[in-house]
Parts: sequence; structure tokens; C-alpha cells
Amino acid sequence: MSLRKCFLLLGLTLLISFSGQIQPIQAADENEIANAIKKGVAALKTFPFNNKFVTGLVTYTLISSGESAESPEVSRGLEIITNKCRQNENQYQPTQHHYYEATIDIMALQAADPEFYVSEIEMIAQYIVDGQEEHGGWYYPNQPNNLGDTSITQYALLGLWAADRAGVFIPNDVFERAAAWHLSTQAQNGGYAYHPTNQPPNRSQIRGTMTLAGSGSLAVIRTILFQRPNAPTTDPNSKNPLNFLERVAPSSDINPANQVRGVPKAIRPQIDNSIKLSHQWIDQNYYQAPPNVTENHFYYYYYALERAATLNGWEKIQNQDWYADGAEILINRQSPDGNWVESTGYQTNAPSGTCFCLLFLMRATQKLIPQRAPTPEIGAGILAGGRGLPDDLTKVEFKDGQLKTEASNRGEFNHLMAGLSSIELPEIPDEKQPELTIDLSDREALIGNFKLLKQLSANQSPEVRQVAAWALGKSDQIEQADLLIELLKDPDLTVAIEARLALCWIARLPNGLGHELDPTAKYADANVQIDLKPIIEKWQTAVHKSWKQWYLEQRPYELRDDFEDPAQIKFQRKN
Repeated sequence: MSLRKCFLLLGLTLLISFSGQIQPIQAADENEIANAIKKGVAALKTFPFNNKFVTGLVTYTLISSGESAESPEVSRGLEIITNKCRQNENQYQPTQHHYYEATIDIMALQAADPEFYVSEIEMIAQYIVDGQEEHGGWYYPNQPNNLGDTSITQYALLGLWAADRAGVFIPNDVFERAAAWHLSTQAQNGGYAYHPTNQPPNRSQIRGTMTLAGSGSLAVIRTILFQRPNAPTTDPNSKNPLNFLERVAPSSDINPANQVRGVPKAIRPQIDNSIKLSHQWIDQNYYQAPPNVTENHFYYYYYALERAATLNGWEKIQNQDWYADGAEILINRQSPDGNWVESTGYQTNAPSGTCFCLLFLMRATQKLIPQRAPTPEIGAGILAGGRGLPDDLTKVEFKDGQLKTEASNRGEFNHLMAGLSSIELPEIPDEKQPELTIDLSDREALIGNFKLLKQLSANQSPEVRQVAAWALGKSDQIEQADLLIELLKDPDLTVAIEARLALCWIARLPNGLGHELDPTAKYADANVQIDLKPIIEKWQTAVHKSWKQWYLEQRPYELRDDFEDPAQIKFQRKN
């Protein structure tokens, strides 16, 4: 084993060999990493779940490793977590670890089944939101006159990110305030301390763990507030993996008045610059940043490193492969039984160290970043463009960029959609109608022809507008969502329904924003005559409003021109 490798294992400072050259670390190969993960997971499955605090972390780690939510170990963990959610009181009750515990619990529930556990996720998310301090950070509950805690804030934001991925609406103001807190507590050199004071942290207060926590938290905030393809990276030489993250309107009542909110454009460059400064600090202190192996936070550091580096697209630090370095260090510290032994002061938190090491080795954060599915080729099948979705969209899910669906009962509307490919359009004598130069029976030929589709969306024939909405959806371009949103108000209900389905596809939200597929379906078998017009109008108004709000938050960054946005003005005043 090289001298440098030995000293890296001890988490000490950079070692220069006798020749004056830095000796390269021997990286662990894929087989070693896979074996370490296998041993670690096997050890973790023996956890007796006698420590409610770490139950969420163990459960989440097991799910991240590929364990089924129905497995005995995961099922036991989920049961313990849900028992902390008092449904009658609508209140989450953690043990003594507050937001740390809330976050790992919510991450486990979201990873297991976000739809099934949505009420518990909402409950825990509300607990975290309610704990945000006026300054924008988080601290231990009921501790007055605090200035926040970088570690606790890191976990709170991780929990809210998990809730966000589960479809629970969290007001943007929560993340804007957290961003402002991070910007105000960062040292000029990019570092962070555990507990900020009224003065910028000095060099002795800055910690590697907290600098990674701060930059990782800002990356989470950036991911939520600016969810769009091809987001600019903080490192121009890296490939940032952030592409697409889905959001839905609230099913909970977390401050619904704040749902309509444009993201302040002033936040993005400040966040980017802050993350850049932290990257510079980590790069300059790469070998000194890890805690000593005898310290409590040694393994915690590596999970923070994996998260910050992944979210921020840092492929290398100080020209070193941080993952290969970390993997070698952790594998060499794994016990024969598969565990990673906690330091003396952390024994009561076991097996958190094993979880942190496994999450690093499994690159768990990478799995949380949804990749935008490539635009399907023509002829890829009816499901590729969103057609063929069942009436009950809860039967549909997106997984690994693919659409998964159970067998469905196709109603009259879906039957009509299936026959659209053979539709024959009536001749319309109106001279003002655009002259169509394409056979609408070949729907795939329309995909991507946005100029023509814009004309077709205004055609007098409802069937033509319906085909246009279908093709706009299959084009899979969020930039065209505004046109579909206008079609939600179409006087023909079938056109509005088709436009909503197209938006569901573009947004990767099979269940849409909580609105029913066809507002008239429930009255189809009614024995009395019902005036459906006000019912349809109410549905269209609600659907249009929700999707308009969605588009304002999700539209590409370059289309955001809200210089008079009140949220932006508010943020600028804070800073």
C-alpha cells in the first residue's frame, strides 16, 4: 500500500513522497466495489430495528440497494416509520433527532412507494416546513436566538426534496429563504461552518463536511427551482446530470396560497457562484477536508461528498477521481462481517456508518436525478407518444425513462383516440382556413412540425385540433406547452382532454395535476338529465389554471422574463 494511500485512509494531510511527487492512489475495481456493497447489504439486513432513529436510514439504504418494499426487513422498517405518523392527530412524532430523523423517514417512504405513503410524506414534510427558522435555515426545535445549523439544514432540504419527488407541493418561498440563508452564511473562500455566527466563519471554523453540505443543499435548491433540460453547470468542463425533475400540484394543504410563484431569476447566478466557491474550497483542501477516521463524521463526510459532487457535476476534484478515491478508502475500512464500525462517540447511531458507506458506493444520489427520456422514434409504439394511456392514469408510472402500464379498460374516448389515424377530415369551405398540405391520417408526420401544428390547433374542425394536440404532446417539447394549455379551454371537450393528456406526457406526470380525465364520465349512466355545460366549464377552468401555474414554474430558463415578479423583488430586497 502506498504512503499516500495510507495517509488518505487516515484522513490526514497530503503526503509528498521522498521523490517529491504525489503517488497515485490505487483505485478499487468494479468487482471489489460490488462485493463490498453485497457484504454491506447482507450485514444491514441483520439490523434488529431496535433503534427508531436510524430505521429510516437503514430502510432507505436497503431500498436503494434494490431490496423490495415487500421484503421482511424493508416492511418492518416502513411499519416503524408509519407508526410515527399519527393519522388521527395529523402529526408526525419523531424521537429525539427531529429533522435528521424526519428526513431519513421521508426518503424511505418516497423510495418505497410515494403514492401509497403520500399522506405520511405530506405529514412529515409539513413538520419540516414548520421548523424552518425566520432566517431561512433549520436548527434544533424550540431553541430561540439561533442562527441555524448547516448540517440540520442539509437534512431538512433533503427531506423536502424527497417530498417534492413524491409530488407534494412545497412553496418556492421555502427554498428561496433557504438559498438566502446559505448565501449569507458562506465564508468568502467558499467554506461553511456548522453553526454560523453574526460574523463570516474563519478558517478554523470551516469544515469539509459542512462545505459539502452547503454546496449540496444549494444544488438541491437549484434542482427544485430550475427544473429544465440542459441546465448550465457550475463546472464548464463537466457533464451535469440534471435534466428533468417532475413537479405536481399539491395534494396537501401546505400553504396553498403560495402555489402561484415565479422563480426569481436573481437566485440562479447567486446560487451558481456560491457553489463554484465551495468547489474551489474543496478542490484546494481535497486531502485535508475529510475528518480523521476517529471522528464521528468520517463516513458522513463521504455520503456528503457523493451527493454534492453528483448534483453539481464534479467529475474530478483536484484532478482526482473522487469516487475511485473514496471507494478505495471505504472498502479498506470495511469489517469482515460487512459492516463499517462506528467511532466510539457514534456507537449509538450504528449502523449509520454502514448506510453512509453503502450510499456512497452505490452512488445513490445519481438514482434520484430523473433523466429526460429521449424522444421516441416514429413507429416506436402507441405508448411512446402518450396514446394508449388507460382511463385510470394511476395505473401508469414512469420508471427509468420508460412508461409502465397495467392492462386497462378503454372507454369510448380512448376508442375514438385509437381510430384517429384513419380520420377523414370534412372539406371546410371557409376561405380563411389554412390550406393543409399534409395527410392528417399520417399523424406521425406532424410530429415536430410546430408551424403547421400551430395552424391546426386553430382549425375549425375539433378532430383536427385534437390531432394537433396529440402531435404536440408526442413532440415532447416543453416549449410547446403554452399552446396546449390554451387548448385546455377548447369549446370541444375531447380536444381539451387530449391537450391535458399531451401535457401529462410532456411533464412526465401520468396523473396530471390531480384533475379527473373526463369530468362527464361519472354522469354517463345517470338516470336523470344533467346539464353538463357548467361541469365542463368548471373542470376546464381548474385544469387550465393548474397547468398554467405548472408552466410558469417549469418553462425553460431562457423564457423567463418575469422582471416584475414579486418573488424576485422580494429576494433581491433580502440580499
